Amino acid sequence: MEKMRGIQKLSLSVVSLAVVGSGIMGLPAYAAAGTYTWKGDAGDGKLATAANWAENAVPADGAKLVFPCIPGSGSVELINDLSAKIKEISTVKQISNAPITPASSCKSYAIDKVDFQADVKFSGEDVSAGDTPFVSIGSQTGIKNLSVDNSNVEFSHAVTKIHLDNFAIVNQGCNEIQYVVSSKNTTIGESAGVSPKEKGNITVKRGGTLGALSYESISYENNVTFEAGSKVGWPKACKGGAGTLTDVTVTLTGDIVLNGDVEYKIGSTETVKITGKLSGSGKFVPSAQNEGKLVVESRDNTSGTPNGEQGAKFEPETIHLDDESNDALQVKRNQTVFLNGKRGWISVNEGGVLKGNATVDSLYVSGVVAPGNSPGKITVLTNGFALNQTGTYEAELFNKDQYDQIVVQAGGVNLEGTLKLMYLPGGKISKNETFVIIDNKGSGPVNGTFKNLPEGAEVTVDGAVFTISYRGGDGNDVVLTAQNDSVGPKAPNTGVKEVLANPAIVAGTGVVALGALFISSKKR
Repeated sequence: MEKMRGIQKLSLSVVSLAVVGSGIMGLPAYAAAGTYTWKGDAGDGKLATAANWAENAVPADGAKLVFPCIPGSGSVELINDLSAKIKEISTVKQISNAPITPASSCKSYAIDKVDFQADVKFSGEDVSAGDTPFVSIGSQTGIKNLSVDNSNVEFSHAVTKIHLDNFAIVNQGCNEIQYVVSSKNTTIGESAGVSPKEKGNITVKRGGTLGALSYESISYENNVTFEAGSKVGWPKACKGGAGTLTDVTVTLTGDIVLNGDVEYKIGSTETVKITGKLSGSGKFVPSAQNEGKLVVESRDNTSGTPNGEQGAKFEPETIHLDDESNDALQVKRNQTVFLNGKRGWISVNEGGVLKGNATVDSLYVSGVVAPGNSPGKITVLTNGFALNQTGTYEAELFNKDQYDQIVVQAGGVNLEGTLKLMYLPGGKISKNETFVIIDNKGSGPVNGTFKNLPEGAEVTVDGAVFTISYRGGDGNDVVLTAQNDSVGPKAPNTGVKEVLANPAIVAGTGVVALGALFISSKKR
């Protein structure tokens, strides 16, 4: 009997030694919660294969999974066959710390699914440096509370919404996980900017931004507490732009507490309106770059910011530009810009006016575009012309050889806005004469029409009657055809006055009379 006990003890000792020494013998260890760094040496892309992890072990419940940068392009497709519930996913630089060359980048990771614990963290190294990978998760279960810090972990487009109790984000980088998260409570930390949409009660920490601004007029009911040093602006993103060309108003109707001064940076076409309860010792302070309006119409205001309109006051401004540059140009509210030169990307905000004989790379208009200095031409070289719903094309007509024109060399023509014709004094137009007001040099058709002017519609100005076609010229131009004989009105020509009042334009073009500023309706 004693001999049998000895054999049992020996057997148990051998088993124990085998388990404890499995790492020494090169066998996979089924460890408890810990950190597991991906290497992928097994080549099967499976998370439950120990050889794929630097620790040569299979991740267990509560594990932290680390995905380092693998220089290159494309995606590493991973299959999650783990039974473990994951606690944290982290994105880091190369394990060897070898620098990523400027011409290189990190491959991304795509995990088909992850079963999480209730409290989860997405973490990583400095995402602003651009040398950590993105990890995309196809589907998830289990998360109730999520904290994001310096992380490039996101959910794929197949994940439409994740419902959380608590969501906190700091050091956001390019992470756009906010758009698939709805939460009862949200904390926005330093270097993060989050939209209030579906984010419940919000606390904005120092350096964090309530991304209240939107591409459309919208109302948010969130209760928001701002700490000193927090901000109001656009949601943080680096995968897309921010800002609008048309007027939008964002209304905050919930209770707002200012526990210190809060800086706001609003675009020139944007208004933030506060109608809910407003309290606290702080006040709203405009950023030096603020161009928009903050309107406080609080039903109960005990804060340091009184009811009324705050922010930028747009005084009328006329700007003359006659140099050659590829810089972008934004024409803001109450600005009239005479561009007799070259620019790159041009946007005309609602309330702004662009004039002049200009050459541009692209032209997007939500305000007014009026080519020339009465009349004249704007040429769009590469990225097309778009007249948005609030935009107006003011086209001046003098005779069949002198009228306003937009020439689009490439990039297409998109029309939603208004056509406003102006018959210049002294002008004369005969029946059946044609006016190519948009010369579309590309091969594609004109997309859309001017507001309330379908193909073949009549348009009248000062007794002159025209029909409009979006299939005119060589088949894809916008052409007006006169339906009667007419002469221009006797009203003063303010466009010519502007030309003569600007010596730079006169000297630069040799203009001494209206007739010298003309465009030919013939194609070149």
